Amino acid sequence: MSKTTLSTLAAVAALLASLGAQADEVRDDAGRVSFQSQAGAEIDNDVMRAVLYVEDEDASPPRLAERVNRALAEAVRTAKAAEGVKVKTGGYNTSPVYDKTRIVRWRARTDLILEGSDFRRVSELVGRLQGALRLGGIDFSVSPEARKKAEDELLATAIGAFRERAARIAEAFGAEGWRVRDVSVNTEGGMPPVPRLMMAARAAMADEAVTPPSVEGGTSRVVVSVSGTVELK
Repeated sequence: MSKTTLSTLAAVAALLASLGAQADEVRDDAGRVSFQSQAGAEIDNDVMRAVLYVEDEDASPPRLAERVNRALAEAVRTAKAAEGVKVKTGGYNTSPVYDKTRIVRWRARTDLILEGSDFRRVSELVGRLQGALRLGGIDFSVSPEARKKAEDELLATAIGAFRERAARIAEAFGAEGWRVRDVSVNTEGGMPPVPRLMMAARAAMADEAVTPPSVEGGTSRVVVSVSGTVELK
């Protein structure tokens, strides 16, 4: 047999082997199914966050800063004396106020942030501070600890749902069984912190403690998703 004939036969054999491999791959892919299963639950919000702020104006920047800084310092001292409430300061902004193109005065604002799991204590502290500060807003969320606990409980449910659905798919296609090719687990944070201020409180208050705002924590939805691909046997 000539060298040319041998080379031709080798090329044909290689081509047939390549076609066979491609055919196997197509059949293999055709036996794979991708899908997703979920498990979710409504979890009670257990963290309350309130933002109060000092805002003032003055033609003199140093005089303005002195008043704002003093008011914030007094509020921080009052807040830190309360048990079970985390206290931190937020942004500090100073901006000019114009009359047409001329700066006529300056406006400054700085925030005080309160956070805690005891809603009553946080609300009472907000009421005391509203004598000197304004209330920017209140929102509620789920703590990392509570969220992790809920996710761990939902994970088993989501995996069970994934396996059950895989079995049903295999049965519907007349397959003898199935096996997992790849899988991933994802958690969703659900809704962002939910503002639930139950009374108007943005207006300036008199220099005295006011009735604490009425609040309702509500819930947030936690979702665990299991997505992946199974191969039908």
